[in-house]
Amino acid sequence: MAGSGLRVRLAERPLEQELPRIAALAAFLAAVPAALMTLSASGGVREYAPVLVLVLLVTLGVFGWGVPAALDLDESGPSAIALALSSLGLLTLLLFWTGLPAVLAGGGIVLGRTQLDVPQDRLRALAAMGLGLGAIVLYLLFVLAALL
Repeated sequence: MAGSGLRVRLAERPLEQELPRIAALAAFLAAVPAALMTLSASGGVREYAPVLVLVLLVTLGVFGWGVPAALDLDESGPSAIALALSSLGLLTLLLFWTGLPAVLAGGGIVLGRTQLDVPQDRLRALAAMGLGLGAIVLYLLFVLAALL
């Protein structure tokens, strides 16, 4: 990513300095489309504020507690949590206007990429990353369709 200062290194544990940047990117990816949808549909800031609070709380939960705690688990813990987060990102597509798919799937992708070098977890990590990426792409397509 040119100019962002964030390097994507596959199969490595994200550094403590990187998690806030990744969390901010996920929150941005959730909050901005939610704002566009809410404010363009004759909704005001009063209707957008609860969605923004939800995005911030889920982002803090996923990236402030969930991802670091999962990285400290032994054996298949991180890849199982990654798969669960990505699956939740896919399931929350029904509530795409909240922005939750971007945050949850983003957490799944981050955790999945840390497990690529673990042979017994590689398949689960790839599945988590694929589901997470698919959830984010579908989320953006749903947002685009809602705005048009």
